[in-house]
Amino acid sequence: MRVLVTGMIAGINHGPFIQHVIDMGRKEDIEIRHYNLIDQLEATGEKKLDRLLGATDYLFQVLREREYRKIGYDLLKNDCQHAIIHVPATIEWNRINFKLKDHEEIAEYIKPDLIVTLIDAEWLIRDRLRTPGKSNDFMRRMKDQDHTIHEILSWMNEEVSLSEDWAEHLGVRHYVIPVSQHPLSLYKLVRDKDVPSFYVSYSMTHSDDEIRREINGTIKRLAGYGLVIDPQAIEIGGNFDNDQDREAIFSYTVHRDLHWFVGKTDATVAVHPYEERPPLSTGMMDELGHARDYLKRRYMIFPPKNLSPFTTDSYIEKGCIFRTSDEFFTALDKDGYKPFEYSPAVTEFEWTGPASLS
Repeated sequence: MRVLVTGMIAGINHGPFIQHVIDMGRKEDIEIRHYNLIDQLEATGEKKLDRLLGATDYLFQVLREREYRKIGYDLLKNDCQHAIIHVPATIEWNRINFKLKDHEEIAEYIKPDLIVTLIDAEWLIRDRLRTPGKSNDFMRRMKDQDHTIHEILSWMNEEVSLSEDWAEHLGVRHYVIPVSQHPLSLYKLVRDKDVPSFYVSYSMTHSDDEIRREINGTIKRLAGYGLVIDPQAIEIGGNFDNDQDREAIFSYTVHRDLHWFVGKTDATVAVHPYEERPPLSTGMMDELGHARDYLKRRYMIFPPKNLSPFTTDSYIEKGCIFRTSDEFFTALDKDGYKPFEYSPAVTEFEWTGPASLS
């Protein structure tokens, strides 16, 4: 599969995440070719990104078109079956968000099978922008501009939005994946066709260690069936500089979970493994409601025998509430979902997320 990968060009550790995907392919004797548009632009003209951005918009566009043609030729020459083409959809420069309207070149030369936008927690992005591991003129400018939380969230939203437009123009699917998730999430999409996708909904507030282990076990098992988006992969910052930051983060979190996660995946799986309390969380019910409005499949693991008619007749389809996770996976098998097989060297690879990686 050819996967076009987008994401903020600064503040997100794409490199380690993508490199591990390539390494997973090697462990299964699969060659994954990797192209980075910005790296190729800088290597070809021997001009760094800050100088390219300082040129006219027309020149920068012409240079990008040339690189797309080169990538397309290489894909064709090598009859490439598995590839990651890493490009930005937008770039923040001098407080302006530049939209790279490259959809025509991408459609003609790259022909991706799907688009994935990588995201991360806003406070981690801010910390990386303030203390860049690699010092160059572009990153120094990013540091000097000292982007606010709201500006970072806006940039990330613009990146997702334009990537959505590209996907619509190309007629392919678009996913948004946190880089704190296991790189296997992206590897599945590169290696396999028609990968089912699931969003897992559960209470993030009320759960002791035993319940959290049970939820995580369900998520890990479900990951064998396809792409799983886990909301705990994005950790909301707890220290707000001001009320405006808090408002922006809360609004963004709701928008991200409902529209980027629930709206783009095939099914929502609600996990609430409590016999009695706590009650169903408002977040879970809102996510199930949006999944219903998006006409997505909805499943629920919920032990209590006394069910509310509003849950069974409104939020969850008949026959899709299960008392145990084993009952849920039995139903999943009957619905035609089958686990994918991967090398143990791939599935047993430990990933702690990119927070500690520079």
